Amino acid sequence: MTPRELAEEVSSLFSLPDLVVRACAVMDSPSSTADDLIEVIELDANLVATVLRLSNSVLYAGRGNIATLNRAVALIGQNAVRDLVLATAAVNTFRDIPEEFVDMDTFWDNSVTCAVIARLIAGRLRVRDAEGLFLAGLLHGVGRLVFYARRPAEYRAALRLAREGSWLLTDAEQAVFGFSHAEVGAALLETWGLPESLTVPVRHQLDPATAASHPREVAIVHLAADMAAHLAPCLKSNREAETYVPDARAAASMRTLELNPAALLEITADALAASLEVIEIIHPTSSIIY
Repeated sequence: MTPRELAEEVSSLFSLPDLVVRACAVMDSPSSTADDLIEVIELDANLVATVLRLSNSVLYAGRGNIATLNRAVALIGQNAVRDLVLATAAVNTFRDIPEEFVDMDTFWDNSVTCAVIARLIAGRLRVRDAEGLFLAGLLHGVGRLVFYARRPAEYRAALRLAREGSWLLTDAEQAVFGFSHAEVGAALLETWGLPESLTVPVRHQLDPATAASHPREVAIVHLAADMAAHLAPCLKSNREAETYVPDARAAASMRTLELNPAALLEITADALAASLEVIEIIHPTSSIIY
């Protein structure tokens, strides 16, 4: 079995809502306008409210000044609005995951933290598609949800191998399936029609050196995921995050992005504040301490 075949197994189970598919189709049409996108999004009042709250968050430019979708599109752009729609829909897409594998609150808290860090790094570096990298960060772990949903017995074996053999879970995935959750996640995003600038960073998030294209985007998602794994647990408690110490691959990503330790300290401080707000908006049932 290949990652693509496994992703296609769940393409109907983990499919984007029709409204989101329509929004993406509008954006893909060369003749579409901002008004066309707005007309689609306005069909779902809850989605409108969520997008407006996100566009007014500290992560974006609104600062409380955005009251309409027209204003949101004018300030942050059509691509950003579309990616926020995709982000909010994605959290609601993955249901019925066996509780024995994952606490979904913890999963999404980590995913949102990764998304926030990716967005902050991309914004700092003036990467063109910063909002797209927010989406890539949010979805970097969805391959594991595919494993949980469709191959629970095999994944139990991977978990056991990691636990009893002191393996990294990604190495155990490779041993059991022949590929990792990163490859499955990228394959699923491809079935959704997302562009290479998002699927390549998800596919190569574990080892950026293997990516033949989009080196900066891959480095951003890799570094954001590594930092999020360190920061997300701190959001569950009142303790402060310890100083982040990058491993060899994260250090290589820092070099690719020309980020120094001082920059990471600033990003960490901003991420801790922004993540709390964005988690509350995207995943309001989270048990994060406020």
